[in-house]
Order: sequence, then C-alpha cells, then structure tokens
Amino acid sequence: MEGPGFVALSAQVVLQKQLDVVANNVANANTTGYKPDHQLFQSYVEKLAVPGGAVSFVQDRATYIDRKDGEISLTGNSWDVAIKGDGYLAVSSGSETLYTRDGQLHLGQDGTLLSSSGLPVLGPDSQPIQVPPNADQPQILADGDITVKVNGVSQQVGQIGMFRTTDQLALRKAGGSLLSAPAGAMQPVDGSDRGSSIVQGGLEGSTVQPVSEIANLTELSRAYDRLQTLMSDDNDRQQKMIQTLGQSA
Repeated sequence: MEGPGFVALSAQVVLQKQLDVVANNVANANTTGYKPDHQLFQSYVEKLAVPGGAVSFVQDRATYIDRKDGEISLTGNSWDVAIKGDGYLAVSSGSETLYTRDGQLHLGQDGTLLSSSGLPVLGPDSQPIQVPPNADQPQILADGDITVKVNGVSQQVGQIGMFRTTDQLALRKAGGSLLSAPAGAMQPVDGSDRGSSIVQGGLEGSTVQPVSEIANLTELSRAYDRLQTLMSDDNDRQQKMIQTLGQSA
C-alpha cells in the first residue's frame, strides 16, 4: 500500500470509531441522564523525501463526555431524583462503584434504595441506603437528605450521595448511563455546595440532539464510502500498473 492508501486507511479507522460513537449517542437519545460522547482528532504529519515533502495522517486522540445539563422533567414519583449542576449518583456493582445521572430510584424488597438497573444507591459514606419497609411520604432535600414517615412520625433515614471529579477524562462509559472512574477520582460533594443539588420528583433527560446526531451519522457514512472508493481506485491503479509492467518485461 502506497501513501494515498495509508492516508485513506488512517482516515477510515478514525471515521469508523466516530461512527460507533455517534451511533451509540443516537441509540441513547431517550436514556435518562445520558451524556453523549464526542471525539478529539489530530493531524499527524510525516515528512518524506518525495514531491510535496509530507504526508498527513489522522489520529483519534481522545473521547470525552459532554457535561451539559439535560432538561429536568417532573414525574410526580417521590423516589425519582435529578441532579442539578455538576455531580453524579453513586451505585454499587459488586466490588466496583459506578456513577450515573439516572435518578429513576425505587425501593427493594428489603428497603434498600436501588437504581433503575437494580444497583444499591450509595450515600456520601459510600454505603447503601436502607429505608424502613413501612415508610411512606418520602421527602428528599437538595443536599440528598431523605426523611420519611414511619407510623406517622418523621424520621431521617439517610442521605443520597453526590459525587464529582475534577478530571472529566477520568470517567469512562460502562453501559447505558453508567460511568466508571479510577479509585480516588470521585469525591463526595459537600451538602452546602451550591454547585450541585438534588431535585425530587424529576428526571434529567438525555442531552443527545437526535436530529444533529443523525445528520452527522449520515455525513460520516458518506465520507467513509468516499474513502472506500478512493482506496478501491488506488488499488485498481496499482493492479493495472503491475500488469502493464509485467507485459512490457
């Protein structure tokens, strides 16, 4: 494969990754609390002793998560919560702690507060939250404090933890609206911090823009096809050149 083929192939590899990212965004356009991914690219120039002096390759540098807040829709469900501002809920997945903006919460049979995927929701101390089985009328404050009525008496039963990181590139998608982070990368948000607050009875929508993402997907597919045509034409050119040289030998 010659220079044009290498350049086209490098661009195709990057386009394929971008197609996968955009397709995943489109698939999660209605996923509660979902944040779309975007990619960073860089042009890599290799100097060559040929006319023109250099060949430019495309490199996929990184994928980052869009941090923009989504629109909060009121649901009327007392256990639904949305985070307003910079922060994530923490859930326990076995030995691993994952993070999410999906606040579709519910109680398990034993009173454990669970996420939409059935994982225990954690407090600021990274411990599961237990609610008495006979509790009702839950009230969840902006700092995550949970108060319920037990036999007509108000009782605080725990606090929903909010966590944030100073390095958003440390967060990685773990399926759906779940995110993973290295140990120590996430810290609990202080209850007095006005930069993050919980809204009871609401859910944050996905921040994916379906129309623009679908348009982007269409354009990326066309660009990929054009490069495929370019590589096929270049391959045909080389085949004809080899045949011509073989006939003249």
